[in-house]
Amino acid sequence: MKECSYCGNQAPSFTKEHIIPSGLIEMYPDQDVTFNTTTTQSRMYKDNQGQSIKDVCANCNNNLLGKLDAYGVRLIRQYFLEKYNEDSIINMEYDYHLLQRWLLKIIYNSIRSSGIESDWFNDEIQYIISDEIQDRFPPVSIFGGIHVDMTAFGEDKALLTSPLSSYQPLYVLHSPSILINGIQFNRKRGRSITHDKMKIRRADHVVTIRFASAMFLVVLWNKDTFPSAIEKFNSEFEADYPYVLIKQNQNNVVLQRAIDSVSCLKPGIIQSKKAMIEADEDIRMTLSGRSISETQQEWNQSWSQEDQQKGRVLIDNLLFPDNKSVQKNMKNCSEKEQMSKNIKN
Repeated sequence: MKECSYCGNQAPSFTKEHIIPSGLIEMYPDQDVTFNTTTTQSRMYKDNQGQSIKDVCANCNNNLLGKLDAYGVRLIRQYFLEKYNEDSIINMEYDYHLLQRWLLKIIYNSIRSSGIESDWFNDEIQYIISDEIQDRFPPVSIFGGIHVDMTAFGEDKALLTSPLSSYQPLYVLHSPSILINGIQFNRKRGRSITHDKMKIRRADHVVTIRFASAMFLVVLWNKDTFPSAIEKFNSEFEADYPYVLIKQNQNNVVLQRAIDSVSCLKPGIIQSKKAMIEADEDIRMTLSGRSISETQQEWNQSWSQEDQQKGRVLIDNLLFPDNKSVQKNMKNCSEKEQMSKNIKN
């Protein structure tokens, strides 16, 4: 018999543990595309179940880990279901132990599901599943921010405007590209962003997580990293980037916008504060002085809900041509369109 990936106990069968908690997936029933992203590849599945892994015993899943998901989902519901604007701020109250244990559980599940090898969690699993107050904190930096839709037309319609784009209100992404100067800076100078990526020395894993309007950037440090080095990075990163450090010795934090028009459509990109300023200036010039909220409203008025649904079916057919439910929707859409033409004729 195999051993549970958390408690280590053997069991004749194991339960399905979601990477993204099912309580969050249920908030977005229309987002029925599951993304499996690793450091080397990204795959998509057409379903509404969410990515999962089946190596957790029932006790750990339902009792020990279930408490963490209950806390995390409650936190998202309380602060991050609203669609914020570019000037919004949130004063978020939190329990650091619960928040860190929840995020570590999600990352640990994602690492195993994606086939990423890591020994970092070997001596941290007990911390994740234990409800006892602990004096020892794993070497982790957690930064938070607000996701704001900075597109001219609304990010939920990105999939309709380009098959290569996709609206992802829920994701766990490994090894994001943290840019120093930013996309626009390098593009205007004909440079590749390869040499603009920040290299975080002594980081075992860097993961960015989006849950609704919540953005988390989590750095798992090598176990032999000096606390002073971590503190130095935290201070410098918070000064240069729009993410705010969520501190161990506090229970509330003021979060701000961490997304611009570039990173909104490229989840793997994190831009510095100065890069965000340039991106904001570019989008304002593109919109000829109109605000983002104005153009998004115009887009909603010009494209009916029926048109949006039809566009989604067409794009799904391009992305998932072998999926039976997609083919059924495509057939229904074609029949409905033909019927409409017959009526007009």
